[in-house]
Amino acid sequence: MKRVEIEADQMPGQDSFLDVITNIVGILILLVLVVGLRSSHAVHDSAISETLASYDGNEVLHKAYTSAMNSEKKVHELVHRVGGLRQETIIREQERLCLNTVVAGAEQEIADRRAKLSATDQRDFDLRRELAAAQSKLDDLTREQIALISQDEPSESIECEPTPLAKVVTGKQVHVMLSNDHVAIIPFDELLDQAKQDVNENVWRLRQQDEMERTIGPIDGFRLRYWFVKTEVNARTPAGAVVTGSLPQFSHCYFLPVTTPAGEPAAEAMQPGSELSQFLQRLRPDGTTVTIWTYPGNYDRLRELKRIIRDLGFQIAVRPLPPGVPIGASRHGTDSLAE
Repeated sequence: MKRVEIEADQMPGQDSFLDVITNIVGILILLVLVVGLRSSHAVHDSAISETLASYDGNEVLHKAYTSAMNSEKKVHELVHRVGGLRQETIIREQERLCLNTVVAGAEQEIADRRAKLSATDQRDFDLRRELAAAQSKLDDLTREQIALISQDEPSESIECEPTPLAKVVTGKQVHVMLSNDHVAIIPFDELLDQAKQDVNENVWRLRQQDEMERTIGPIDGFRLRYWFVKTEVNARTPAGAVVTGSLPQFSHCYFLPVTTPAGEPAAEAMQPGSELSQFLQRLRPDGTTVTIWTYPGNYDRLRELKRIIRDLGFQIAVRPLPPGVPIGASRHGTDSLAE
C-alpha cells in the first residue's frame, strides 16, 4: 500500500495533460474552418467555370451546327444539280440514238431507191445530192458570216500626234540622253563653261603643238572631252599686204557618261517626283527646248517621254544617234530642230 502511493506521487500533473488536449482540439477546429472555407471557394469557382464552359460550349456547338446545316444544304443542292444534269444527259443520249436510227433508215431507203435506178439516173442523183450538200454548206457559211458581221468588233485606240513643224531652236536649251532604257540629264552648259575656263588656262599649249585634247569633269555623271586646233589664217592689212598667222579654234567635243547605263530607269524618270521631273519643274517652259539624244531600241520610250515633256509645255527636239556614237558637238555641226 505504501508503494502505490509513492508511484502516484511520482506521475506528471493532470493539468498539463488537459492543456495539451485542449490545444490539439483548438488546432483541429481551426483546420476544419480553413478546409471548409477553401472548399466553399473551390465549389464557387468550379461552378463559375462550369457555367462559362457550358456557355462557350453552347456557342461553339451552335456555330458548328449552323456550319453543318449550311454544308448539308450545299451538298443537297449539288446532288440535285448533278441529278438534273444526269437526267438531261440521258434524254439527250436517247434523242441522239433516235436521230441516228432515223438517219440510218433514211440513208438505207435512199440507197435502195438509188439501186433501182439506171446508171444514168444514178449519176444524176449523185450530182443532185452533191449539189444539195454544197448548197447546205453555203447556207451555213452565209449565216455564220452574217452573225460575224452583226457582232460588235472591239475598237482600237489610235493615238494621234500632231505633225511636227521643224524650226531651229532658239533660246534656252537643255539636253537629255535616252539610252539603254535610262534617262540622264546632261550638264551641257556647266561642262561648256568649265571648258571655256580650261581653254583659257591651256591655250598656250598650241604654241608647241597643232592640236590640244583635254578632258574635264566629271559633273553630274558626265565628262567633256574637247579638241582645239591651230588654224592658219590670212589677213589683209590696210596697206593691202597679206599677213599669215595662226588662230586657235574649237574643233569638236564629246559628252561622255561616267557609268553605263547613265541616269535613272526610264519608267521611274516618267513618274512624278523623279530626278527628271524635279529638274524640269525648275525651268520655265516658255522659250525652253528639251533636246533628247536617243539611240535605236528606245523609240517606244521616246514617244512616252515626248508626250510627258510636251504636256509640261516645253518644245522638243530629237537627235537620234547611231549605236556607239557619243553625244557631241563641232564647229561644222548642225543646230537642233524643235518640233
